[in-house]
Amino acid sequence: MRLSDSRAEARFRAELAAWLDENGPAPDRATDPPRSPGHIPRWARIWQRTLFEAGWLVPRWPPELGGRDATAVEQLIYLEELSRRRLPRTTNPLGLDVCAPTLADHGDEVQREEWLPRTLRGEMSWCLAVADQVPEEGAGGVPPARGGAGAVVVAEERDGVLRLRGALPAPAGAEDADRCLCVVRREAGAEDDGAPTAVAVDLAAPGVTRPTPEAPVLVLDDVAVGEYDVVGGLDGGWPVVRGVRARLRSLRWITGLLAVERAVEALAEVGQVRGLADDGVFRDTLAGLRVEADAVRALAYRALAKQDAGRPNPELTMLPLATARARERVYHAGLEALGADGLDMGLEGPEGWPGGSWASEWTATLAEQAAAGGLAAERERVAGRLLGRHLR
Repeated sequence: MRLSDSRAEARFRAELAAWLDENGPAPDRATDPPRSPGHIPRWARIWQRTLFEAGWLVPRWPPELGGRDATAVEQLIYLEELSRRRLPRTTNPLGLDVCAPTLADHGDEVQREEWLPRTLRGEMSWCLAVADQVPEEGAGGVPPARGGAGAVVVAEERDGVLRLRGALPAPAGAEDADRCLCVVRREAGAEDDGAPTAVAVDLAAPGVTRPTPEAPVLVLDDVAVGEYDVVGGLDGGWPVVRGVRARLRSLRWITGLLAVERAVEALAEVGQVRGLADDGVFRDTLAGLRVEADAVRALAYRALAKQDAGRPNPELTMLPLATARARERVYHAGLEALGADGLDMGLEGPEGWPGGSWASEWTATLAEQAAAGGLAAERERVAGRLLGRHLR
């Protein structure tokens, strides 16, 4: 398998590196970190708009959407180069990587012309309240809130206006986001009560109570939602849910792949600082993790190359599990090498700014995996693919 860049990919990487060397976010960004995943500080808005205008925000998209019609492989090269420089594309990843493409695919003309450009330029932020684990269409269930608890229902529908009520476990970033993409249903017993509707709730609207540390719940109390807030049409939420779920899984494995690369490098630095460079067990562990990280990266490149060529790419089914397992092993190795210092919340972890310590980053990773059903759910998907059952 070819593991080096092709000539075209090498030119793409060099062009990107040159642009990043000349352009970059404000150097004082560390003094103004995002308050939450739904907050876009001023420097981040400027940086995201700069990327958009230069065609480096989402290279795989067309120029009018902040891209340059790049291939899937070139998109991964782009993400790798940003990761190496510790440069975020955005401080609202769910808005850019999940909600924006959802608007592009399922939004109406107004939403695509007004919300999509604002989201891409960092002028509008989003949070997400769509479950990672979703019942099959027609199974009589409706996607629950993230984490499986809580629900929002349509209490009344009149003259094209939906009145929403209910509570959701706090979606990440809901304390700061402008809108929340969530799935609602009619109250039990109503006609077609099993058909979900995707809505983009204005979090500044009357009746919305944002979550707080004391009350980590997003509450909607008689919140009015018009037709212009519905994404995908009334009772047309299933395609939106499936698309969101697929993008979340893609975002998770790509984020995991980049995190594994950073963590292996950070582990090597830990070994140097801690005097473990000559420790046979540590060296063997580090070498094994490097090989595993390279194998996962090669799997990703193979899958994306086949995707670009229009060929079947079953490797994509393996990537969420492979990246999660590799990430788990490298964090375990890092915490073991650090010993008691691994619990020091002031000791910077592999993610760097705006991450945390090795322990806090690993805890956040575990929480993310649990919300998606854990490694057991990924094993089920892989087994389903092998058995010919394409699990959702």
